[in-house]
Amino acid sequence: MADPAADMRPPALARRLPGRAKRRTDVLREYEKFNADRRRTISPVLWPFFASDPDRYYRWRVQLDCACIKELMTPGDGTPPSERQWRAPGDGEALPPGQLYCWHQEAGHAPYRGIVEWGDRREVSFPTDPAEPPDWADAEVWAVLRHEEPHTSAFWKVTLDCGHLEEVVAPTLDWKPADGPRLADASRVKPMTEEFEQLLISKPTLEPEHQREHTRRMLVSGWPIPSQERQCYTCPPLA
Repeated sequence: MADPAADMRPPALARRLPGRAKRRTDVLREYEKFNADRRRTISPVLWPFFASDPDRYYRWRVQLDCACIKELMTPGDGTPPSERQWRAPGDGEALPPGQLYCWHQEAGHAPYRGIVEWGDRREVSFPTDPAEPPDWADAEVWAVLRHEEPHTSAFWKVTLDCGHLEEVVAPTLDWKPADGPRLADASRVKPMTEEFEQLLISKPTLEPEHQREHTRRMLVSGWPIPSQERQCYTCPPLA
């Protein structure tokens, strides 16, 4: 299925970017060290494909749609970075052509984006949760969330309406996207909404505004599990 956000992305432009590139000698030294480490782990037959000599690479400075400027290297086939497929960190999943993960350290929150496509599924097994609650949960909350036995969860790769990829946890191992989200009982949604609004009145700083609006959207739609939107940690953070 075609990426619905791809057609909305402006084409890449060739222009001079602000700032200065890394010194050629520094880049060459870093690449040669990286390449030497990689060659120790693969057969010499594979070197031309996975550990090429540096003179077979082009070096580029690119500006992403979040305004960050990165330096990239591509093999010498003439294909620009905007037309290549890059890999996601962690699982190495191939991203749509021209996309690159960019981590932002500045203050802000990851925006919520709608899910437009469901992809591959994987299962992950977890050990028993520790008895002590983590830093983000108090003892009462942890007593509800904690798994007292080892468990396995299903994770689905999803494409968001911004074109970026994230993962969603399925409600059960046998759940499929064709099943649709599981909704809360209609008789519970109204009391849940009233309780939430009363809680915000008594504790106005309980949740940041973007999280309040997400909770309200969840309540209006019947508290679907999994949610039909997901925070995108690749998009630029919002203030």
